[in-house]
Amino acid sequence: MESIGNNPPIILTFAALDPSGTGGLQADIETAASLGCHCAPVATTLVAEGVNSNAESHAVSSTLLISQARSVLENMNVATIKLGFLGSVANVEAVHTILRDYASIPVVAHPTLYIWDKMDEQQSGLADALFTLIFPLVKVGIFSVYEARVVSRQSDTIATTAQAIAGTGCEYTLITGTGEDQPNFRNSSYSQKGLVEHYNWEQEPPTCHGTSTTLTMSTAAYLAHSGDPLVAIQQAQNFTWQTIRAARPLGYATHTPHRFFWADKNIESCDKIPTKTKNH
Repeated sequence: MESIGNNPPIILTFAALDPSGTGGLQADIETAASLGCHCAPVATTLVAEGVNSNAESHAVSSTLLISQARSVLENMNVATIKLGFLGSVANVEAVHTILRDYASIPVVAHPTLYIWDKMDEQQSGLADALFTLIFPLVKVGIFSVYEARVVSRQSDTIATTAQAIAGTGCEYTLITGTGEDQPNFRNSSYSQKGLVEHYNWEQEPPTCHGTSTTLTMSTAAYLAHSGDPLVAIQQAQNFTWQTIRAARPLGYATHTPHRFFWADKNIESCDKIPTKTKNH
């Protein structure tokens, strides 16, 4: 969907509120703005602590989630929808209904299972609900190897895992960190016909909190601009690569992707940002 006049493309995002501001909604807003888009954020979950996969979290009510989303969709020209952590099975069901009603808007989704609490009554069936209700309606699904295997219930090869996800109807799948047996860090994209491309990196930057969010939102942003999923996947990886090469230690004993690296006067050239050799 093209933007109207001089307006930037609008991206509706569903994600958790991370109080550290390094992931979740804050990361979505920064990434969208950096790439010339406007982010309309819908809070799905309130998280008690930033950068903590075991932090207490509380999903917003599905009624409130629907009200937030429909307010945006009825009053703004949304170009793409980005999905992060949805917080509860009830919220997955609510988002499913919204996506069905706005089927013409392309969706980019990441399950964000690193903050999934399997023992929480509201979240216990989250992975299955995503597989059956969300990914059949997704244009581009983005997963770590772990997330792809959990959601698809396939623990064999990466290819069979991707095939299971594609079998839901998800048009394109990007699985990160697929180069465990390779000398280079690698991501891999798949269509419903099979492997599209391996993306190999000679070196890798520090591990950062908010990397997956940055990758997912930047894919949604480039998709809003170009309309081409494979172009968006390629460009989003390049952008994310630069943000984590320029990452800053803002707190929580980790690094945060620098999503406005291109505007930082302290960085003379992104080519001069140090990287390190592969370590996984």
